[in-house]
Amino acid sequence: MVAADRISNLHEEIIHHIMSFLSFSEAIRMSVLSKRLNSVWRTFPLPVIEFDQELFEEKSKRPLDEMLDSVSERNIQKMSRFSDYTEDFLRRRGPDSFLRKFKLRTHCVFDVDRCVDYALENRVQELDIRSDKEENFSSLGRIVSINPEVFAAKSIRVLKLSGLELGIQKLILTDSLIEELSINHCDSLETVRVFSDKLLFFELRCGPRLLDIEIDSPNLQSLTFDGGDELTEEFRKINLGDLESLKSLSLRNAEIVIDLWIKENLSKLIGLENLSIEGCLYSSNVQISRPRLKNIEFLNCTEAVDLELVTPNLVSLCCSGIRPSSIRLTSTSTQCEVRISLKKKTKGFLILA
Repeated sequence: MVAADRISNLHEEIIHHIMSFLSFSEAIRMSVLSKRLNSVWRTFPLPVIEFDQELFEEKSKRPLDEMLDSVSERNIQKMSRFSDYTEDFLRRRGPDSFLRKFKLRTHCVFDVDRCVDYALENRVQELDIRSDKEENFSSLGRIVSINPEVFAAKSIRVLKLSGLELGIQKLILTDSLIEELSINHCDSLETVRVFSDKLLFFELRCGPRLLDIEIDSPNLQSLTFDGGDELTEEFRKINLGDLESLKSLSLRNAEIVIDLWIKENLSKLIGLENLSIEGCLYSSNVQISRPRLKNIEFLNCTEAVDLELVTPNLVSLCCSGIRPSSIRLTSTSTQCEVRISLKKKTKGFLILA
């Protein structure tokens, strides 16, 4: 005796309500139980769509690492199953008027633009595309690329791109509505220029090809730059405009002479409260005078240097790996915490004025 399928006969609104209690993957499994449920699934509002190839591969009989040991046409077909899965999912979906976030984490999706087009057609607000670069995949010729026109999308407020081929060497962002932008290891970039009144948070992690950076976004609150561990052939140009709203600035391996850069740029950052500098180049003397600075970090910096800080609201100063001959704190709060961790014993002194 076959049990009656009572759920499929319920009103669409009731089935939607049932699906709302399920996880994303559970709702998908439910949708394949009957033609009726599949039809209702097409109109079920999804605020978040997320594809993760790593989780998908965990369900495979063979781990991804084993598949990579021997690259063959058969293995390529196995790795393409995730692409087939995402394509089938998007094909079966109707318009998602409630789509807020679209996230894709992949190794070798062959048509990322199909996913991006779907997200943009449904006016997604947050788009997160990440490609986990694996050396073994390079032999497959499966570099994950994305259309750079995504930067001009009118609906996107949060854009996160990682490990992708952008197909451009120069990125110029103007009149954008993006409020949070993260670009990680998109190594084709050589020049980045950002002129946007809407941008609030910007994270840029790059390879050695990116040498020219200019940012003039008056409402920017947080800026993080990471130049990676591979050395560039020349010093980078990192020019900042009048970023009056900037509160947090982090520079790692920026390949700039930091005292010269500070003289040229720090005076324009009148609201700066947090400054972190790691692995940059120094000359003999670094002077920082910013009345609102509360936290300063100098990390993994090996050159001997004199630090002179005029920071009346400083709460925390951390020096790690640096070899200062002197640190002079002027007009600093009596509550300031100073932490110094040196890799080698060195002579030096601390002056509180």
